[in-house]
Amino acid sequence: MQNNEDLLQQAILFVQEVEHISVSSLQRKFLIGYQQATELLQCLIENKICEAKLTVGLGYKIQLHLNKI
Repeated sequence: MQNNEDLLQQAILFVQEVEHISVSSLQRKFLIGYQQATELLQCLIENKICEAKLTVGLGYKIQLHLNKI
């Protein structure tokens, strides 16, 4: 199992490749369970990497720009 900091860093790299993210996309990408994916998504929202507003059918819009890393 990956530790949370490593997983968060990998998720930040992953979101640079997509426009929207969801719990299920995190589960598929990182082969993690629902609870861990939900917590990871919450960290991304808290760090303002993605919006807190869900777009039905798409997920959460990414608001991270490459020049902020």
